[in-house]
Amino acid sequence: MSKNPFDHDMTLNGGYLYTHTKGLSSRIANQTLTEYTISKLQIKDKKVIDIGCGDGIYTKTLYERCKPKLMIGTDISRNAIIYAQKKYCKKNKLEFYYHDIYSLEDKFKNFDLAIIRGVLHHIDQPERAIAVIAKIASEILIIEPNGYNPLLKVIEKTSSYHRQHGEKSYAPYLLNRWVKNNNYRILKKDFIGLVPFFAPDWIAKLTKKMQPLIENIPIISKLCCAVYCIHGTK
Repeated sequence: MSKNPFDHDMTLNGGYLYTHTKGLSSRIANQTLTEYTISKLQIKDKKVIDIGCGDGIYTKTLYERCKPKLMIGTDISRNAIIYAQKKYCKKNKLEFYYHDIYSLEDKFKNFDLAIIRGVLHHIDQPERAIAVIAKIASEILIIEPNGYNPLLKVIEKTSSYHRQHGEKSYAPYLLNRWVKNNNYRILKKDFIGLVPFFAPDWIAKLTKKMQPLIENIPIISKLCCAVYCIHGTK
């Protein structure tokens, strides 16, 4: 197996399990994150960097729907970037690069917006990563698993997939602190999503119906929603 589990995923699946799947739950969960991103951000005519873009499918979606001035995707999986370059780089002003998150400032500068979707829970130094991003982007959107959700914590400990990929969610109060410590002013904080990845269809359908209600009950959403989102600017 590759030392990078995400490279290995690409070899096995021709794309990540989270993105290249016919599973209803994963499709709904991913759509929730994409629609949230589009609804909360002004992307049109901005220089945008999607950090940890994976195989590029959602970077491409944002590019097509939101018309940024420039859309860059970066990822630590060389196989994922090769895939994205071959499949999507024919589009003008949509580019993909293999790059480590901790050294982004060596190559990238002066972005209007950085999107970090489902990345920080895979790395050991998330605050350091945010500090690097703060040097290259004046606006930030972080989308992460909800570290207050007790079921998520159990899954991280018991799921072989989560263990192999080093998944460890962080408490939202820590994410808030790290964002503020790097001179971002938090504009919006949301707990969203209820549909779990890789769940049976009946669970996906049930949780999708419950999702709007749960998202709008403050205490319940804090404990039950799958995802925590922070939008900040300088």
